[in-house]
Amino acid sequence: MKLYLVRHGETDMNLNNRFYGWTDADINEKGLQQAELLREAFREIHLDAIYSSDLKRALHTAEIIAEGREVQKEPQLRELYYGDWEDRTWEDMTEADRIALKQWRVDWENCTMPKGERFLDFYRRVTERLDGIIRENKGRHILVVSHNGALSAMLCHLTGAGPRGFWNFNSKQGHYSAIWVSEKKLTVDCINFPAK
Repeated sequence: MKLYLVRHGETDMNLNNRFYGWTDADINEKGLQQAELLREAFREIHLDAIYSSDLKRALHTAEIIAEGREVQKEPQLRELYYGDWEDRTWEDMTEADRIALKQWRVDWENCTMPKGERFLDFYRRVTERLDGIIRENKGRHILVVSHNGALSAMLCHLTGAGPRGFWNFNSKQGHYSAIWVSEKKLTVDCINFPAK
């Protein structure tokens, strides 16, 4: 099968550097333009099915690319939940929050944000659903629209980098990655390929 991975278009929360894992922000004007460029790119690519996180920014991006085709909503493909840090910037944080954030950045596998999702639970949630999508679609061409963290988890899982490789991947908005997946091997076709 061939798997295409797309990060949602830009949101105003991206511009403001806010934590917004499950905060349901939609794409902004630039995000709409990015989604339209992706739509143009995928007009030339055969897709058998389209999956998306159920959050607005991913779903809206997927619907623009899909041009009326069915988009299967997948809550398991959501971003990491930031708990008490949702919809906050660095400037909004207390000193205790800043210390906790520094600790989390060093030991993200074991530290959990206040009332947030444990990293390894997030990683398992995303990769188990990805494995299900792969099992359900052998021999097909599939598009998945999700979030930077979720896509990093998918790429770590697919390439064998595992959770420790999480920070080695960064999915750019307005770009896509493509991977050939079979039972015997995985071939990375491209990472962050520009739509136009």
